[in-house]
Amino acid sequence: MQKEKYYLIGNEDLSDIQKWHDKKQSDWYNNQFHLAGYSGSTNDPNGLTYHDGKYYIFMQSCPFSIQHFNKSWALYTTTDFINYNYEGLTLIPSTKYDINGVFSGSARINENGEIEIYYTGNVKFNDVDRTAYTLKAFIDLKEKLVTKELLFEADLTKYSGHYRDPIVFEKNNELFMLNGAQTTDLKAMLNVYKFNGKTWENFKDIKFDENDEQEAYMLECPNYFKLDGREYVFACLEQDAPLKDGSHFVKYREVEIDNEINFKYKTDLIKIDLGFDFYAPQVFSNTGERVIMLGWLGNSKSNPFPPELTTWSNQLTLPRDLYVKNNRLYQLPIKELDALRKDEISLLNGSYNYENGLSEIIADQINDDFEIKFKNDKNENILISNKNNELIIDRSNTTFKDEENLPSIINLGNLNVKNLRILIDRSVMEIFINEGQYAISVRFFIDKHNQIQTNIKNVKINQLIGFSYNWNNIIFKNELKGQ
Repeated sequence: MQKEKYYLIGNEDLSDIQKWHDKKQSDWYNNQFHLAGYSGSTNDPNGLTYHDGKYYIFMQSCPFSIQHFNKSWALYTTTDFINYNYEGLTLIPSTKYDINGVFSGSARINENGEIEIYYTGNVKFNDVDRTAYTLKAFIDLKEKLVTKELLFEADLTKYSGHYRDPIVFEKNNELFMLNGAQTTDLKAMLNVYKFNGKTWENFKDIKFDENDEQEAYMLECPNYFKLDGREYVFACLEQDAPLKDGSHFVKYREVEIDNEINFKYKTDLIKIDLGFDFYAPQVFSNTGERVIMLGWLGNSKSNPFPPELTTWSNQLTLPRDLYVKNNRLYQLPIKELDALRKDEISLLNGSYNYENGLSEIIADQINDDFEIKFKNDKNENILISNKNNELIIDRSNTTFKDEENLPSIINLGNLNVKNLRILIDRSVMEIFINEGQYAISVRFFIDKHNQIQTNIKNVKINQLIGFSYNWNNIIFKNELKGQ
């Protein structure tokens, strides 16, 4: 059922999308408390915003492929981060400005109380060359309608066609837009546009890795936010190196930005997640003092495809609260997710046995070396160990192995682990160390894992349940303004 890479999706495809969805729902590896598209491949969270009592979570969705084909935006809404309404495919390729893919972007609530979406339209000239258009869109959930408007094309005299992922923010009652870019000499750049009241104007370029050179060839998925009176910028910096050597990490800097959008860097670049399976984070644009982040629990450099995964791939992280401690960003799963806890599990014959592939481990007062093994009845497992001041994640004994896309050994060095919390889903886990000082996102594939074995003394194991979904297999109508 896989369509051509740039096939234009329509209502005639709903029955095939439903078949892919049904297969996904029956797959063991399909995660139960991590959001993913209705079918196909999932990547970047997009357009995160809060409106009329609901959180809006858009995401990149490729409904007919486990790869990056037919790139569109899917949408979930929720009031509590436990119960979700899947609204359908919203933004889809539909105009000459986004015919080869609706790429990432952001959303804000404008002065009229509307959700105002900004995104990149991808247009390819051939297998190598491309251009990028920045568009604005409005969404009508009641009428199942998206209305698009062209803003501008990337300046191909300055940037290659790799130009994308607009983030719009307000500063001193003026609107600015951050864009990820690659210059014509193949260098990573952060580009800024400014709204003059009528149109958007190219304002300036910013070298985000200044004084901390990363030798990156592309910057994408920027994000700007404020927390505790401080300003932060995320960016994904792509480097020409194998995944295991850290080619595609997400990093942030604390910054001071003046009225002319000059950046003063308060810190060097810092990884926001230490795992290889994390990319393209975004925060909700309008949740006030509370900053909630979602990321892609995957990586554009990594595409593992177990043979069972024929109709879906990848997922988002759990929503995480960000907070400032010791002049760094810390992160923990949002408090609402405590509602996923069902029962505490007791030790039985040396193991903690859990059901449905869902569990949580909480360990405090860690003062010694330790091991935690998550396994199935065949002893296929993933092992987390802390020995000789090195925290190591070992995926070499899982059911499915892929050294290029899922490096077996992840050596994180000395993190001085005092406590940890791990949430385990069917094929992903999220690890939080020292009350959120470090986060580590990890994909793994162990068929029907159901046991935890550990030598940690002060430990608590919880049985978790999954999210609840209301599914709507719908494709929104997409129109270009004035046509």
